[in-house]
Amino acid sequence: MALIRSIEQARHLDNATRSSAVALGLGGAGNDLLTHVMDLDPQVLRCLAVDTDLYALQIVRAHSKFLIQHTIPGGTRGDVEIGRKLGMEATPELQSALGTTEMVFILAGMGGGTGGGTAPVIAQTARKNGALVIGLVTKPFRFEEGRLHIAVDSFRRMISACDTVILIDNDGLEPSLMTLPFGLSSDTAAQTCCSIIHSLASTFAEPSLCNAELGELRTMLRRGGLARASIGHSYSHLGAEEAALRALRNAMVFEDLACANGVFVNVMGGTHVQRAHVESAMTVFSRSIHPSAQLLYGHRVDQAMRNMTSVTLLATGMPFPVIWRGCRKLPLELYDLEAESADEESLSLDLGLQQLESCAS
Repeated sequence: MALIRSIEQARHLDNATRSSAVALGLGGAGNDLLTHVMDLDPQVLRCLAVDTDLYALQIVRAHSKFLIQHTIPGGTRGDVEIGRKLGMEATPELQSALGTTEMVFILAGMGGGTGGGTAPVIAQTARKNGALVIGLVTKPFRFEEGRLHIAVDSFRRMISACDTVILIDNDGLEPSLMTLPFGLSSDTAAQTCCSIIHSLASTFAEPSLCNAELGELRTMLRRGGLARASIGHSYSHLGAEEAALRALRNAMVFEDLACANGVFVNVMGGTHVQRAHVESAMTVFSRSIHPSAQLLYGHRVDQAMRNMTSVTLLATGMPFPVIWRGCRKLPLELYDLEAESADEESLSLDLGLQQLESCAS
């Protein structure tokens, strides 16, 4: 009888410690990403779609859908302040829907009213409830000049509301991949989003080989700040190392990986992936990061991948300012030239030019 009681206690503990993760899509861009995330394992991840547009919400794929249009009719109309008010009104219902979720992924596009206004409010609510909140946000396209100033402000609010915010670039495709079919392109925003969500959710929910405890990964994400993510695929016999090189190349298009204070690498593949392959892949990253940066990895075997190897890279603690147009925006420093001062006076300075000329000759 004592043995049976112990087994039942173990089963209860196993169910209690199984990670519960929720992917929450907000607005048009966020729900577009959520539609692709729906293809992941529903036992590991639950998808919730939230929008202020009823028509857009009807065509989204999700396990549950919420329309937030209570006291303010007509949606946000691209107004961030209206989106923030709607998010505050819908907080009690969404808080009830999230429940005791341990990990919440907030998917949103910066630059719009729903994503830019509602996402920080919901992220802050989930964080106060004790959940690990990870934001996955997209910046406007290059041609959306009018949305950039809105996006920057919304992005700063997301940084304050979330534990980690992963910035996904809509314009991040390589020229060689632009002509491939969508299903074969390896670095689209949707596939990067799916890869990082699946890597983190499965690492916490299912058994996998790690070089550290899950508490260390959770601590890294709690203080992640601004993060960048990239993926790499390979079908060769040296798949892990080749995929790692591709993921590293994709990541360094935007940032210098040596600036990161934490790096998480997830290697997924079939039974063909050997320990030596994983060690070679990790050596690629260890040579590219700062010696003091924390390097964590996870390795899972997926029979469905057969000869394919996938490497997902997540670099946390990336520096500011944010890169929006391919170059850094540095603060403009203006100096007081005393415009109201007296008339200019000539200064007699002896620079010793004759002596310099004689030395040069």
